[in-house]
Amino acid sequence: MKALITILCLWVFAVPAISQFQVQTKWDGKQLALNPVWSRVADIYGENGSVESVEFSKDGRFIVSGSKFDNTVIMWRTSDGFEMWRQTLPQEIERVAWSPDGKMVAACSEDFFVRVFDAKTGQLLQEIEHHQGIDGLAWSHDGQFLASGEERSQDKNGQQQAFLTLFKMPEGKVWKQANFGETINEIDFSFDDQYVLAAGHWGKLNVYTVPDLVLAKEFRGDPKVHFVTARFSPDLKLIAAGDGQGNYYIWEFESGKLVTKFDRSGHKVEIVNWTPDGKYLATAGQDPFIRFFRTEDILAGHRIYTALQVHAGDQAEYLDFNADGSMMVSAHQDGVIRLWIFMSEDPTVNARRHRWVKEQQEKAAREREK
Repeated sequence: MKALITILCLWVFAVPAISQFQVQTKWDGKQLALNPVWSRVADIYGENGSVESVEFSKDGRFIVSGSKFDNTVIMWRTSDGFEMWRQTLPQEIERVAWSPDGKMVAACSEDFFVRVFDAKTGQLLQEIEHHQGIDGLAWSHDGQFLASGEERSQDKNGQQQAFLTLFKMPEGKVWKQANFGETINEIDFSFDDQYVLAAGHWGKLNVYTVPDLVLAKEFRGDPKVHFVTARFSPDLKLIAAGDGQGNYYIWEFESGKLVTKFDRSGHKVEIVNWTPDGKYLATAGQDPFIRFFRTEDILAGHRIYTALQVHAGDQAEYLDFNADGSMMVSAHQDGVIRLWIFMSEDPTVNARRHRWVKEQQEKAAREREK
């Protein structure tokens, strides 16, 4: 009986504390979160493997990945992670890229080839040979060009050369080349396809016009470190980059002004990528965290707060968002790809989506009545 009274007293005194906690943490409808959906082994060597690249199809229904040690290109169904097909290449795969129409995927390998596959069947359609290993690969948003970036080499006169090349697709013929001079680690087209950037060794980042590959702008980081990743913001107002020492760089595109440079981990940054609405910058690298920064914080010029930090299980090599930004996929050094639902801080998203669906239904009903 005494024990029962003690338990009742503890419960009574605990209730106010719990209620007070609930009041203090009342949900206001705003949240920023990554909710895990599924994970799949994309490099069979697991911890001894690594997935270098992963990308959504434009309609978000499929995901393609490229691995470093088992040398496979794998097509996954987004809804359940089902493996549609796989192809094994002679050497490691650095990048994969979708054609905007969803009919083809390209993969670049250390064996000096870019290979193009039928996205539905995995059938090899084309091989495009290069002179050196290829680290950067991107498809223009209009589908006209496939861009590749080669590792550094020397010509017969001892001059450094590493080419950014535009291939006219689907022919796969060289359209234009620009000598970047240093190893190119990342390529990105602006959303209007007017520009393409190449980022690489010794703090070098160049922006070229498309389709003539004329040098338009130069952005420079610490000359002692290498740019590993870089991206245009969706509205073409900013460029974000990350280097091998853990530094993030944000520039104004038009003026070339460095808005900010900051470090969050002291570890190599493998990937920066903007959410499709441009409100957040997602980053990952040589620590087990995926981080999000608010673009408005970056532009405000004060201390850059980490809006979200998620322990992702292992170091991430690549991040990509589907077209509406509702999902994100990550590629990791433990040989796994992970699918996430991305929850923004906008509490009206779901309501706006319901309104859109209702409008479409009403529009369809009116069409039927005609």
